[in-house]
Amino acid sequence: MKEASFDKLLGIDVGYSLSRPSTGIAWCVGGNVGCAKAHSDWNRRQRHIPASTTFSTIAIDGPLLPPDAPDELDRSCERLFIRGAFHARCKPGLSHHGHGLALRKAAAETAAQVRHLAAAPMIGRSIIPGAAIIEAFPNAFLGVLLENERFAMSRAAKRRKFDWLYDQAVESHVFDRLLDAIGWNNETLLQKVTTERDHEKRAAWICLLTAATAAAGKSEVIGVEASGWFWLPPAELWAPWAADALVENRAAVSASGGAAKLSTVSAIA
Repeated sequence: MKEASFDKLLGIDVGYSLSRPSTGIAWCVGGNVGCAKAHSDWNRRQRHIPASTTFSTIAIDGPLLPPDAPDELDRSCERLFIRGAFHARCKPGLSHHGHGLALRKAAAETAAQVRHLAAAPMIGRSIIPGAAIIEAFPNAFLGVLLENERFAMSRAAKRRKFDWLYDQAVESHVFDRLLDAIGWNNETLLQKVTTERDHEKRAAWICLLTAATAAAGKSEVIGVEASGWFWLPPAELWAPWAADALVENRAAVSASGGAAKLSTVSAIA
């Protein structure tokens, strides 16, 4: 396998507030990393993205489905993470109704905005035809890396769950281990990620790490072509409880008649 390139990566945390800069954007270009916040419209978002760059991988925090998928499509990857141990620790919201559907539409709009910046996919799975754009799921990306003991501590309120997970990841040196596992030796990035306090920027950094993990061919990719995939950390880094929960949930869904709808694949570098 050729050595991974971590140049020209982009991570975007989808935010759709009309009144404040709720979108986090993180990038790595030419070995330099940076992060900023922007509004939801493209005119202002593009000001925070390095100009004249074609990104080898773009990771977006928001539900990404095939362009022709119906609004009411129930996603396999989401169903796997809303039950069992994942439910209280890092579950997604279902994206085929309510707030989840609004986020799905915002993610699709974001993908359309950056489609022209994406290189042709070299990573095995592409939800947007011809574009290296993948779905990040920051809560699960962090959650599966945390040991069981971390969740025995006092937990944050639901709306603060991501920042609680992020703080736990910093304390337990999750980011050091991840960068070592994917072979990205970037001390500046590590320093920025571990000292970040802004919510949207934190989410953008996790999107960037999702893109980097995919670029290294180390992602655990969960889902199906019809409804999209979660791109998560390397399986060898998952805490035992998370690996067990995935097995248990797959068995439960299979027993309920959903076996044909589920698959777990590994990324291809």
